Amino acid sequence: MLRGLWVLTWGSLLAWRRLPWLLGLFLANPLLAWLSIPREGGEAYLDYVGHLYLELLVPLLCLVVGGALIRDEVQDETLGFLVTRPVTRGRLFLGKYLCTLVWLELVVGVNTALVTGVGWVLAVPLAVPVSGWLLGTGALAVLVYSALGALFGLMTHRYVVLGLIYGFLVEIGIGHIPTNINSLSMMRHTHTLFAQAAAVQSQFDWSPAQPGKAALFMILATVLALGAGAVLMTLKEFQPGSESAKG
Repeated sequence: MLRGLWVLTWGSLLAWRRLPWLLGLFLANPLLAWLSIPREGGEAYLDYVGHLYLELLVPLLCLVVGGALIRDEVQDETLGFLVTRPVTRGRLFLGKYLCTLVWLELVVGVNTALVTGVGWVLAVPLAVPVSGWLLGTGALAVLVYSALGALFGLMTHRYVVLGLIYGFLVEIGIGHIPTNINSLSMMRHTHTLFAQAAAVQSQFDWSPAQPGKAALFMILATVLALGAGAVLMTLKEFQPGSESAKG
């Protein structure tokens, strides 16, 4: 089952008709960094990777790709061919998530390397030293945000709108509440992990305390989102020819 999903997923992602989309996916971010960061601009570089890249671009990419995980199958009326196979719907959902997760990790990893390369070319002295923390933080961010995106895609065909509402209410709103409830914000945990780099800690007001706890919360949120998605995938009946679904 997993091998078949792997072939289908990567075959569709690497199709020739997607070449312009692939070029944009890998080149837009480093080009934007090149245009945004001045030479030797250490503070500007950290602002770019800390705010625009980790807080906006990575979660948005995970929302769009993760949300389309099952929703595109519904729209294209191909989900019926998958759910008739001798495998549970929950396992089908998790299998598609794993295949897509590898793709997203590859995209974010390459983008991180390219942005680091832009910083190096622009003679930003801290670009290479913080690259390890940027790569590790981005990998965990992809893990949790793609799981949330996949769950939102099962809940509604307007998963982008739902994801934006979630972002404003939970990631930004609850994340800025100065109590333990801010642990619900995954963005706050990405701040903690990236703040392990001394240069990041000195520039931003991000606490580097308890990075292990932050990583654990992100993994736990991923497990909960995938569990809820597997249950929802099992209980919902998606209507052919319609973007809506009824339980």
